[in-house]
Amino acid sequence: MSILHRHLLTLVFASLSTAGCIAMSTDNPAGPTSSVPTAQIFAPGVVSGPANDGSPAFSPDGNSIFFTRSTADWGAIVESHHVDGHWTQPTLAAFSGEWPDSSPAMSPDGSYLVFESKRPATPPTSRPKEGEAIPGIVSNLWRVDRVGAGWSNPTRLPDTVNLAGQSIWKPSVAADGTIYFVAIDKKGGKRLFSSQYKDGAYQQAQPLPFSDGASLDVDPEIAPDGSFLVFSSAGRLPGDSKDHLFIVLRKAEGWGAVVPIRYAGDDKNGYSADDEPHLGPDHRTLYFSSDRVVPAHFPRSLEEAQADVKRLDSTGWFSGYANVWFIPISDWLNGDDAGKSSATK
Repeated sequence: MSILHRHLLTLVFASLSTAGCIAMSTDNPAGPTSSVPTAQIFAPGVVSGPANDGSPAFSPDGNSIFFTRSTADWGAIVESHHVDGHWTQPTLAAFSGEWPDSSPAMSPDGSYLVFESKRPATPPTSRPKEGEAIPGIVSNLWRVDRVGAGWSNPTRLPDTVNLAGQSIWKPSVAADGTIYFVAIDKKGGKRLFSSQYKDGAYQQAQPLPFSDGASLDVDPEIAPDGSFLVFSSAGRLPGDSKDHLFIVLRKAEGWGAVVPIRYAGDDKNGYSADDEPHLGPDHRTLYFSSDRVVPAHFPRSLEEAQADVKRLDSTGWFSGYANVWFIPISDWLNGDDAGKSSATK
């Protein structure tokens, strides 16, 4: 189903919902007030606006973000900065826009950024005519390095990461340089991989043991120290084909059990699709892209209806576009029992 069709269905169902209200914040996240956290919209009207917006990759100091802003068939990476207590209007990142780009991931030290792009490995020697096929177009991961206040030219990651015959998406970078990503094969199978960075080179990527290719796992987000990983999946909840969030903790013997992440208003049969998780600078706040909406309650006054219609013109988070939300995840990091308790209550 296309994202547009999914948004239309979401809006229809949400308009009749009597679910609990969603708290809103423009800047700093608040901690959970119950065993199940309440999702909050991030920077409505600025970051979460009338377009489809992906969740942000934060700079180490938390004052700059890079995220995807997209239409139905292309996207670009934009940036915003926290100035005088507010996020600035997003502008196009210097390294993005020439080709369709998405899913930026900041290295924990802020020295480089990895992103997905459908640009050819070898640039064309002349501008293609409109509608002309461009050879070498494939979804791969690229890197830009911080150079002063700017960025280097994009460099394609090696074939040990950009696996032949597969589309590579949504990277995440650990402090030791290991890169995590999702690979989609020609049959549509989705599986999470990681490639260690050793002796100055990315090693051959290996599938993560808990992701077998059958459960449609996507969008990994690794903690800087590698102690846990959050991802999305559309194949792990019986009877629910939407993308939902999951977490897995690293144990001494390997990875632990995969545990669902849930929040108020989105039970195991929640209507929204949640994906592209990113950790905030505190590594305890999870930002994610979702097509969830603030429910309307009927009957409503003429003034309330007029205010709602006005919001439709400028705020995608109200109308069902993919926008950015956040929740605290500390409960899931206090051991398996705490995570399971929060996820199932």
